[in-house]
Amino acid sequence: MTLSLPSWLTLPVLVFFYRPLVRIFPNMDKDGYVRKVVAAGNRFFKHRFARTPYADRMLFLPYCLRAEGCATVIDQEKGLLCQADCRIPCRLREMRELALGLGYRDVSVVVSGRLHKKDGVLRSRDFLVRRIGQHHPQAVLGCLCTRDLREKYLRSANISPEGSLGGHGLKVIPQICLLKDCNCRQSSVDWRELEALIRVKA
Repeated sequence: MTLSLPSWLTLPVLVFFYRPLVRIFPNMDKDGYVRKVVAAGNRFFKHRFARTPYADRMLFLPYCLRAEGCATVIDQEKGLLCQADCRIPCRLREMRELALGLGYRDVSVVVSGRLHKKDGVLRSRDFLVRRIGQHHPQAVLGCLCTRDLREKYLRSANISPEGSLGGHGLKVIPQICLLKDCNCRQSSVDWRELEALIRVKA
């Protein structure tokens, strides 16, 4: 049904029906559904995101993409910090440096609050919302898994034609690059897709 709808209608329809469908069909492919939501959302917002200057964008990367052997230095306010003397080849650091080199307002590597609660780390959603509130970007590129998206953000209150996160009192133009799995300790992503989203410009 939704495939024939225009993108401005596909996104709210998919988001609105997600929770009712889960209740009716508890064994439905939730991850597959979320990927459809992301595809619709990226289509709907892509032109406005591309027109947003790099200086008005933020990038959020997940620490589960860090290289094996990463020192994992965590700052409660800023997330995972890359050490200047680190010599471990790391695509996560490359993406961070790419975005900052292009002029992105900020890049944060989000740490799992569930795994590092004892270290005083905020839940990832609270961390993200606070960082956006501090930097006030117009657009945000987030790299996250389908589980995080459906559990923390997939609500009608968070989606509007003006942007996402409305339920948190914020309005940002979003783009999402989904991880290939939901492993909080070590995940993977299509690095070419992520780089293309970071670089995209109208």
